[in-house]
Amino acid sequence: TEKVSGSLSISTPKKQYQKDEIVEIRVKGNDLRSVNALSFALPYDQSDYEFVGVEPLNMKAMENLTYDRLHTNGVKSLYPTFVNLGDKQVLEGSEDLFTIKLKAKRKVTFNLKAVDGILVDKNLNMQKF
Repeated sequence: TEKVSGSLSISTPKKQYQKDEIVEIRVKGNDLRSVNALSFALPYDQSDYEFVGVEPLNMKAMENLTYDRLHTNGVKSLYPTFVNLGDKQVLEGSEDLFTIKLKAKRKVTFNLKAVDGILVDKNLNMQKF
């Protein structure tokens, strides 16, 4: 099996959102090889956004373990996480993987950044992105 490689990127159709508008964040895999699990953190201000959900697009049989967490220091972060349970098909290539949906609580300019990203293969090799 090839060792894990590639990266993820996030994008939105526009930068400005009005109150109560749904922000659709497209998560794309870039040159993925042997990805058996993936995760990253998406810190956000809870006075700006409310987490609505995650819509898998091309995640094969991966389980969605996404977690929206408020840390004790007051920082709110979404942890989009997908994992293969058992011997399932890995992610390969470049395509849109899933959409994160947030609701704007007020007028906002989208500037969130994915941090602490990891890709993992079946041999538990990790690649940070």
